[in-house]
Amino acid sequence: MSEYAEFWRRFRRNPLAMVGLITVVFICLTAIIAGIFVPQDSVITQDLRIALNPPSWQHPFGTDHLGRDIFLRVVYASRTSLLVGITVVAIGMTLGTLLGLLSGYFGGWVDSLISRVVDIMLAFPFLLLAIAVSATVGPLMLDWIASYGFDRSQFSMLPVIIALGFATFPSYARLVRGSVLSIKEEQFVDSARAIGVTHLPIMYKHILPNLFGTLLVYGTLRVSTAILAESGLSFLGLGALPPEPTWGNMLSDGREYLLFYSWLPLFPGLAILVTVLGFNFLGDGLRDLLDPRMKDL
Repeated sequence: MSEYAEFWRRFRRNPLAMVGLITVVFICLTAIIAGIFVPQDSVITQDLRIALNPPSWQHPFGTDHLGRDIFLRVVYASRTSLLVGITVVAIGMTLGTLLGLLSGYFGGWVDSLISRVVDIMLAFPFLLLAIAVSATVGPLMLDWIASYGFDRSQFSMLPVIIALGFATFPSYARLVRGSVLSIKEEQFVDSARAIGVTHLPIMYKHILPNLFGTLLVYGTLRVSTAILAESGLSFLGLGALPPEPTWGNMLSDGREYLLFYSWLPLFPGLAILVTVLGFNFLGDGLRDLLDPRMKDL
């Protein structure tokens, strides 16, 4: 049996991992289909004649207070959530891996400097740090973009992505540093040094590949954290500019109608719940699969 076949066989034996994989694939396909077949006009056009209509065959999730179809808006907003989640993880993982690799491998003053910066940033709550960066840097960034003639609304998520990526990298840096401290003492690293391999090839070819499993699992789990954080910022009005729909600002719009028109916040909230659970189940399954102690079970 090939290595990939064995990997898939063991993965299928974990029911929650399979549920997570199916959920993530479904959400990704939904986002792709929304980008192709759901025009933006259909999710921002208002029709007050059908405002606050309950779920029906014509509008499966009902309509909001401005007569917009909630189903189409939830589906369309999946693009934003996945874009933010994956991009934030990519930014945080890239920067955190680089700093953690340098810190763990070289040690000394390099380790002390990077570790102190990481410690200071980890002292701030994750979401509070993201709010501070987004609220201060975001307007300046959008003004700078608008000065070149671009539409601010098209880049409204850029400050959120940068803020969350900046707030995320310290956790990656600490994780990678701890792993590098252990890996660099292994015999294959000593052997590479003995035959004259320089620092950069050792880090790139010998240490970094051994971090792949750890980063894959942690990154998968952090996608859900990024989606939750983006929803929180959008709920507070620090995310996408209206009328661009996101799950967070849909929750914010629907909170005033919670008692009498519960479907307004219900369906975007369920979309967040299902997506976060899907990535968490998938990450837990990958963690169990890549744990050497689980291979004989």
